[in-house]
Amino acid sequence: MEGKVGNIFETQFRYTVKNNSSANQVQPSIDAENTSDEFIKTEGLKEKHVNHMLRNSGIATGIGVVVLAPFVMLATKGKFPKTVSNYLTKRLNKVTNTIKVLKEKPQMTNAEMVYLASLQKTTKTLNSAKGLVFNAGPLKDVLFEKALRKIGLGKVCNKITGFFEKMAVKMSSIAYKKSGDAFALMKDSFTQSNKAIRQSRNLSKTIEINGVAKTLEEWIKIAETKTQKIDSAYDSFRPQSINKRYKWLAKQFNGLGQQVYDKTYGNFKKFLKTPKKWTSFITEDLAAPSKLKFSRTISSKKKVITNTLSDVVKELDSLVSNIEKSLDMTSKESIDILKRLKKVISGYNLNQSNNAKKEVMAEINNIIQESGKVLSEETSQYTMPTSRKIKKTLGNIRHIIESDKKGEVEELLEIYQHILPKGQYEQVKKAAQKSRAALNEAVYTESDKFVDKMRDLKSGSALTDVGLGLLFPLGSTAAAISMANTKEKKRSVGLNLGIPLLVGLGTSMWGTVAMLAAGPSLILGLATSTITNQICSRIDKSLKKKDAAKLAQAQASKV
Repeated sequence: MEGKVGNIFETQFRYTVKNNSSANQVQPSIDAENTSDEFIKTEGLKEKHVNHMLRNSGIATGIGVVVLAPFVMLATKGKFPKTVSNYLTKRLNKVTNTIKVLKEKPQMTNAEMVYLASLQKTTKTLNSAKGLVFNAGPLKDVLFEKALRKIGLGKVCNKITGFFEKMAVKMSSIAYKKSGDAFALMKDSFTQSNKAIRQSRNLSKTIEINGVAKTLEEWIKIAETKTQKIDSAYDSFRPQSINKRYKWLAKQFNGLGQQVYDKTYGNFKKFLKTPKKWTSFITEDLAAPSKLKFSRTISSKKKVITNTLSDVVKELDSLVSNIEKSLDMTSKESIDILKRLKKVISGYNLNQSNNAKKEVMAEINNIIQESGKVLSEETSQYTMPTSRKIKKTLGNIRHIIESDKKGEVEELLEIYQHILPKGQYEQVKKAAQKSRAALNEAVYTESDKFVDKMRDLKSGSALTDVGLGLLFPLGSTAAAISMANTKEKKRSVGLNLGIPLLVGLGTSMWGTVAMLAAGPSLILGLATSTITNQICSRIDKSLKKKDAAKLAQAQASKV
């Protein structure tokens, strides 16, 4: 793409129209076969100056797209480039594993103790580097928003952010629309099955399910009640409830950008001198309590409808993973907490007996109690936000295990398995699985992607996306077109630079609005921009050939 864009800054047009007071005269074509020395002498200096200006504009636009693209990635998702992420993660894991091995030894030699101290310093350095890259996005966002509001553009900031918020809500609603369609099919299959069973002639037949004996008619009544309960529970995932949750979350995150600013630029010297304050993702730490509460609310409503063992295990694993990311793995006490937590979670089963569940709860409570000593606020290991986040996550794990049971869909399917013919049961089960998968995906979109998007938007990410990622490159392109001194050159700049840039930026911005991951969004934007550039470049060459042919024909007619 770079080579194609570069061509527009050279004198490659087949002719130039020159205006004077007497008449508009067509100058001779400029090519290898027919070059006018007089034309070059009179126009060369001007042409060189314009091309120099165009080249500088192209460089500026390139900076806008290439250099700012990683910052857009940081601003939109709070993540850093995959290559850097993989490197830091691998290095940290390797060092952490070595530290674990050393600390598990009954005795260490002097050399091993020196080595351990060196590894712990390396871990802190890697965590510091990780924190710097993590926080580059929000630090840029809050500063840019602050600057805009200082110059009286507060209303513009609110409108831009509000627009992106509405788009995020819309994308979340689309996910629930797919879930709603699948839910309607599942509900219809339940209703039809209930009717079909009622047409059975032997409703007084006794059927035992999980040790409970009831007549077929009684089981049908239970099935009908559960169908109604499932339908009522799904109200929590319809537009009115989604909008209500959005307003709550927006209220919780209001002022988030100011909080980030106060903790960073507001006390910059202290921030720089306290690495532990920026070794974790600042914006995520601040948003974590509201995010956990928001996710727990949605999860509890979803579990009324559907809750399988795989759902529970996946949720618990995710929470343990979040804790592991926040724990200081150079601390033996922290390592022990994580080991015990993973052990108790790995043995958890949704169908455990009451006694087994009590044992699990007792161990979880012990872990929470003992972790309080390690997570004491403002220790040398943990900041206050990080400590609170870990404690809240541990509390969430306890809540999940304490309140877990099968969802209404799972209980209803268990009834149908005993009272429906096998073929009909398989159809009902298939409809339920589709609905369950669609609802889980929609819930994930809202409780994870949507919350992260709202967190970033409330920190000013939309403003940098639009201001630095869109307006600056567009302004550079407009400047390049305005400085072109002929109609043909303006057209060439637009085709080779303007249109590909617009398509690429448009695609990348769509990916941001659609809550697409930053990496795929950027790759998609670059791909569409490159393809568009190839197409536009060929169109430009074709038009130049036609122009050259017309010029040659005009010159021939004059001769």
